[in-house]
Amino acid sequence: MADVDVDVIVIGSGIAGLAAAHSAWEAGLKRVLVAESEGVVGGSSRLSGGIVMGAPTRYQKAAGIDDSADMLFHDYMSLNQWMVEAGVIRRYCDEAGPAVDWLGDLGVQFHEDLIYGGGEIVPRCHCAVNGGQGIIDSLHAKAREREIDIALGQRIDRLIVEGGRVVGVAVGDDEIRAHAVIVASGGFAKNMALMEEFFPGAYGTGDWMWYIGADGSRGDAIEFTKSVNAQLTGHGRGLRLLHPNFVTTLEAFVPGWMVLVNRDGRRFGAENAPYGLMDGFMTAQGNVAFAIFDDVVLNPEKGPQVETYKQTIPGREGRGSPNWNPIMVEEQVGRGRIKRSETLEGLARELGLPVERFVATIKRYNAGCAAGVDDYDKDKKFLRPISHPPYYGAEVRPATVCFTQTGLRIDRDGRVLNDFSEPIPGLFAAGEVTGGIIGDRYVGSGNSLSNGATFGRIAGRTVANNLQ
Repeated sequence: MADVDVDVIVIGSGIAGLAAAHSAWEAGLKRVLVAESEGVVGGSSRLSGGIVMGAPTRYQKAAGIDDSADMLFHDYMSLNQWMVEAGVIRRYCDEAGPAVDWLGDLGVQFHEDLIYGGGEIVPRCHCAVNGGQGIIDSLHAKAREREIDIALGQRIDRLIVEGGRVVGVAVGDDEIRAHAVIVASGGFAKNMALMEEFFPGAYGTGDWMWYIGADGSRGDAIEFTKSVNAQLTGHGRGLRLLHPNFVTTLEAFVPGWMVLVNRDGRRFGAENAPYGLMDGFMTAQGNVAFAIFDDVVLNPEKGPQVETYKQTIPGREGRGSPNWNPIMVEEQVGRGRIKRSETLEGLARELGLPVERFVATIKRYNAGCAAGVDDYDKDKKFLRPISHPPYYGAEVRPATVCFTQTGLRIDRDGRVLNDFSEPIPGLFAAGEVTGGIIGDRYVGSGNSLSNGATFGRIAGRTVANNLQ
């Protein structure tokens, strides 16, 4: 191979890219270049909540939590009905806990209290101080200390390939060569053509859809890796949250005291279910449901007060619902997006639901609240009857897009595979740009950042080991 300009080029400066850069540097590659398409470091990671999943970790041990990589693997595979690549997930689960500890070694600060991210038995989700920006700030500061170069405003448009091996990247006429390239350029939710092709479930929510990530999420890698016949996997996968189309405000969970019904006027799951499961519930309902509540939301003195959310994220205590609060409800009633009626029958007609079936559903729910037993085993702390008129209802769709998961197929070492499932020499990938790591069911809060950090670390180490 001809002389190289740097040892390794990393495309993207989110958690996956910075993890890859640090890992390669620690493994002995001191000439590391990170190419970032935007004018700021961090990608979508800096806009995230900063929650990272992993087990076991020193933070869990300090909190007296007994967990293991085997338990994480069991939860991960069971939730996804084994419809993910087991060998790659086994490597992820083995490395995710050490990756969290490693982030701490690099300067990332985590709150002492861990949270439950989904349906796991013990908490294994670590909350970074100052969220995703806190993670990026720490990794960026360490990169400056280690003299890892980060070039901003460099949107890669092609790979340089010689003799079947990736030997560099190009931006227009500017080329730079390296021993290897690690792609960590994120997803494609800002590219509507790719959304329609690869994430139709989200695209199909129409003009309700909005994306919480960075502008650089345009799916460039899907195009520039065609030259090496890179294999794509994970079609249709990603994460969507329920959204009422009031304003573009993030609310991961619907309030637990709410009742959700489908077009048939029937409930279909526990309203406090983890949002990864709620996405699946909504797919089964044709991606449309109706949120039902009563006047206790606007006038708390009318009824009992119950919990709103399953848990409180450290650093965000005391936050109320941004969508389902008195001011927003009154405003959206005036705009016609929330329907209001003095009777359940009238509300059903306003929403276009089968009247008798809807009324029977709410009556059964109310009876369950009185008995303290719910058909869908909703936690008792959320049970409050819908019995104080006027009654309210609004259509909701899984239209808030958190990330996409169609992407480059990698093996357990972070090597990108071609269409014949062979490693492409010189090409590696990590994070949201990859597919197949996150399945049809999002395992829980922090799964995405954990994926990026873990496989970024693995890819950087693999590149260095291959050169020694």
